[in-house]
Amino acid sequence: MRSFWFIVLIGSLATACVPHKKVLYFKDLAEQQGSINLPEAPEVILITGDVVEVNIASVSQETNIYFQKQGSATDRNFAPNTYQIAADGTIDLPLIGKVLLAGKNIAEAESSLKELLTEYLQKPSVNIRIMSFKITVMGEVGAPGVYGIPDGRVNLLEAIAMAGDLTIFGRRDNLLLIRNESGQKEYKRLSLNDSKVLQSEHFYMRNNDVLYIEPSKGRSAADDNLYRILPLTVSVLTFVVLIITISQ
Repeated sequence: MRSFWFIVLIGSLATACVPHKKVLYFKDLAEQQGSINLPEAPEVILITGDVVEVNIASVSQETNIYFQKQGSATDRNFAPNTYQIAADGTIDLPLIGKVLLAGKNIAEAESSLKELLTEYLQKPSVNIRIMSFKITVMGEVGAPGVYGIPDGRVNLLEAIAMAGDLTIFGRRDNLLLIRNESGQKEYKRLSLNDSKVLQSEHFYMRNNDVLYIEPSKGRSAADDNLYRILPLTVSVLTFVVLIITISQ
């Protein structure tokens, strides 16, 4: 009888196992120690439709109040002091009017605003933060979803960690990255088995990137049928064994 249950247990485990080598990251890094030259994180360039938080302050408390904008009561994406860059690439600020931000990085946008504000404020300070930078991670990960990135900088490994890492069934060798390029959707296949991905131009994710983790063969339709049938098979075998035991 013990032999029977041992066979059932081994069979169950065998159907659920994924080879160890298929769940490893960067299998080509065999040395105990080394170095990798990572690319610089790209600058975030503001575009139309982006939502930015613009915090303006100066030594003049009386004037500062003009630049304190209330947030939306219905849309939590629009917190206080946030503006959406219009189709013409501008935001509309009190006193100074429309300011072109699209096409500039954060530092350039802050410098441009600061220069315009000197006409109205004494020693103005400007801090801009992008609020609409988000990525989507889906497929075979622990916590698929849409993730906001406050500073606009996130790399491939950080994105995967945010989503709870790949499941045991996620393919490390065939990740699909989808992104917007010049108004078109483009895609790139990436492999976490190869350390070259760390030096790739796709290592850092961009705004609205989608990362899809493909399931391995363990999640194929045939195997899914096996996982559905297995509990029923075990139950039937258990019933048969019970009947045999009672009849003895």
